[in-house]
Amino acid sequence: MLGFRILEPGMFSTFQDHGRLGFQNQGMPISGAMDVESLIIANKLVGQEQAALEMTFTGAKIEFLKEMSIAITGADMAPMLNDRAVIMYKTIPVKLGDVLSFKGLKSGFRGYVAFSDKLILEELYNSTSTYTKISTGGYKGRALKKGDEIDVDVISFKEHFQVVKLEHFEPIRVLLGYEANAFKETEVLFNHTYEVTNELDRMGMRLKGEPLIHKESADIISSPIIPGAIQVPKSGQPMIMLRDAQTIGGYTRIGTVISCDLNRLAQMKPGDKIAFESVTLEQAIEAKKQWLEDLKKLNYSDNRRNFRVSVNGCVYDVFVEEI
Repeated sequence: MLGFRILEPGMFSTFQDHGRLGFQNQGMPISGAMDVESLIIANKLVGQEQAALEMTFTGAKIEFLKEMSIAITGADMAPMLNDRAVIMYKTIPVKLGDVLSFKGLKSGFRGYVAFSDKLILEELYNSTSTYTKISTGGYKGRALKKGDEIDVDVISFKEHFQVVKLEHFEPIRVLLGYEANAFKETEVLFNHTYEVTNELDRMGMRLKGEPLIHKESADIISSPIIPGAIQVPKSGQPMIMLRDAQTIGGYTRIGTVISCDLNRLAQMKPGDKIAFESVTLEQAIEAKKQWLEDLKKLNYSDNRRNFRVSVNGCVYDVFVEEI
């Protein structure tokens, strides 16, 4: 059954879930949502565990071809339903003919739309995440285009939730690696602020700032890397590998951004500043545990007031909520 139609795709919109875990030894990148936190919360708001629509910098324009519920998280792109502003981080019922659009980016970089109906998408290695470099997963293995129509399986979902977005203020935390001794001063990374450059995509981001100086060559024998790895080429300017990162790399790695902080990197755009903080393995593990605990503690509440009214002999259920 047709679920919705893409009227405008935005700059780069794809379907992403938690990614392809466990297949890097076969050369398959993990992929998946750049901001996993936003994916998890959006899906919780619509009662699902599946891919969501990930939008980069500009939002898509979507016409709904049946009723369902949606939730919008991540970057604030000023969402609108039928040209009326809607609140993020809540369940939003939509009807046949409704149009979701986005006025423009206000904060962050990547926004997410989750759907209560099950999306019919291409699957590979237990994931429907889109990986465009080999045209697989998601919708035809590519970013969405104007006119694309997405099929769904109908799922009955009548709940209504709203949640407060998690706040993060601390620097991006880095676990130094065994190649850190290949640099003259690792403290440079933590004593300076770096700027996100225009060389930014799902594969990685290049930074600009105080160069990291190698003791010898920047090149190494290619070896495995993971999302979060900070590679440093000859220029001394760090580049952070992200969700679509290749599985091996040949530049010296000073360390790795801890996994729960990759969500914040996903919301950074060109010109944004990044400060780093060094952590131990024990601190990294504790940070991951705390993040998971914070997600569990989120209070998914229903802020609507329900009334039953009678008008000219007809009885109506009315829901009132603040918008």
